[in-house]
Amino acid sequence: MHFRAKVLSKQMAVEYVDIDASSELEARKILEATGGSLLELRALRSGTGRRAGRKVFHLSVFNQQLFSLLEAGQTVVDAIDMLGQNDRHGRHRGIYDTLLQGLRQGNQLSVAMANLPSVFPPLYVAMVRASETTGTIRSAVKRYMQYQRQVDEIRGKLRAAATYPAILLSVGGLVIVFLMLYVLPRFSEVYDDAGTARHGAAGFAQLWGTFVRQNAALAWTSVLVGGAALLVLVLHSSVRAAAYRKLLTMPWVGERIWVLQLGRLYRTLSMLLHSGVSVIAAMKMTQASLPVVMQTDLLLAIKDVNEGKPMSSVMSAHRLSTEVAQRLLLAGESSGNLGEMMERIADFYDQETAIWIDTAGRLIEPILMLAIGLVVGAIVLMLYSPIFDLANIV
Repeated sequence: MHFRAKVLSKQMAVEYVDIDASSELEARKILEATGGSLLELRALRSGTGRRAGRKVFHLSVFNQQLFSLLEAGQTVVDAIDMLGQNDRHGRHRGIYDTLLQGLRQGNQLSVAMANLPSVFPPLYVAMVRASETTGTIRSAVKRYMQYQRQVDEIRGKLRAAATYPAILLSVGGLVIVFLMLYVLPRFSEVYDDAGTARHGAAGFAQLWGTFVRQNAALAWTSVLVGGAALLVLVLHSSVRAAAYRKLLTMPWVGERIWVLQLGRLYRTLSMLLHSGVSVIAAMKMTQASLPVVMQTDLLLAIKDVNEGKPMSSVMSAHRLSTEVAQRLLLAGESSGNLGEMMERIADFYDQETAIWIDTAGRLIEPILMLAIGLVVGAIVLMLYSPIFDLANIV
């Protein structure tokens, strides 16, 4: 959520501050930590307010800087203090002040981070909390950095694979709209002047061209409204969720998406187990990051593991593993190194997903180009076929 606060600063000046927080309580904590007096706080609607000048808090950058300072021998309090002072523009000063306030009150770092749920995800807080009991906070930060880097790598490959097809569809759609609403009506006007009735594709070109010329405003408005409606549907969370569920049921694509999510599941479980989190707690924390369809299966798996059943058989019974994963889980259970085996499973799934993304990209791009070329070619053929008929008449 986005909030705008009216604050009386330490210099007795009234300032307006825009902040992001998960709730009004978190927003108040951030503002109180800066030392000013809160005069007014109100929520902003999405897309309103002066958001252009605000910067998003990058957790990956924070982790890298915190790890470097801890590696250099700084204490957690000194490291957070130095990072806050390094924020010269004060864009995230409230976050650092909130962390410092919690630490100086005698709280653990995980407790201070838990007060900022919009900044630090529950998985990260759980890792830090588990590492505090063994004094390995630096290792937990490093492990989360590696986890985030691997997740971002797969996400980047997906975005790169989808970018070119999206550009092709956008440009191809614009070309088709231009031909149908601008070029074709002008060609059909010439054919109407010839005074001969056409049939087939040429007749459709004449009818369509006449309709667009007589209802130009309606035609262009329909295209704009249709495009806007499509954009709203794509951006709507419930529509995306429904489309995602539909994709999961498709034979080839659904299987690949399932493997992608399995890689994310085992990657997260491995990270949490390495940090000292118990198996049951790690599975519960991972549940929220999975699609709804997989959450149901994971809940059943948690119940079975809690009853003492081996994870290798449980994950297989609830469609949360493949043959390779089951064998590696068996090896992890026998050697007592389940976290490392889960990391290897995640690596295997990520490699399989990367190969699939590369193969799918090579197939989709030429198919889209061919399809758009055929549509444009059909429109051009409709435009020129009456000219050929006129030439034959002459």
